Amino acid sequence: MALLQVALDTDNISFALRLASILSSELDRDKLLMEAGTPLVKAWGTLSVKLLKEVTQTKVVADTKTMDVGGFESEIMFKAGADIVTVLGLADDSTIEEAVKTAKKYNGQVMVDLINCPNPVERAKEVIKLGADIILYHLGIDVQKKRGITASDMIDEIKKLSSLGARVAVAGGIKPGRARPLVEAGAEIIIVGSAITKADDPLSVAKVLLEEINT
Repeated sequence: MALLQVALDTDNISFALRLASILSSELDRDKLLMEAGTPLVKAWGTLSVKLLKEVTQTKVVADTKTMDVGGFESEIMFKAGADIVTVLGLADDSTIEEAVKTAKKYNGQVMVDLINCPNPVERAKEVIKLGADIILYHLGIDVQKKRGITASDMIDEIKKLSSLGARVAVAGGIKPGRARPLVEAGAEIIIVGSAITKADDPLSVAKVLLEEINT
């Protein structure tokens, strides 16, 4: 079963909670992850995580993109109710190790975001050894152009990542019609932001994506 992670990348907490409430009440909660996006966490801190958890009763991801003091920052979010926290793959190994140690204390998980890592597959191997639970293959359009990566190259990298033993999440401009090949390549978590949050009918888009990644 693939999961749909809804990235609430906004500083408007009212909008985030309203949308999250609609999605969690109408869709299968077991197939959803609600993400307190980085802008939401920066604007509202632990309150955003706490309220998302209370309103949706789904697993909540705190997208902190931690770069230092992994144990301290992750503990703040786990105490607020987060189930998963994010740490950058560019962070020092000790930062990831401390986040992993803290996650175990709170029965949570660490997602390592490989954004801007020059060699995502090699770094993934390293962070998995450090205890990372989920590897996030996060590739923006600009980075794709810079590295000369095509859609087929992305699929190849996802396949390599999925063979390493950790769960693989994928993010970066994913829209309906583009998610299924990522799941077929081995991704277990599909992260979608603006395609849902900026849609005229976010619920319909989310339903389409859930059906697409689980057929």
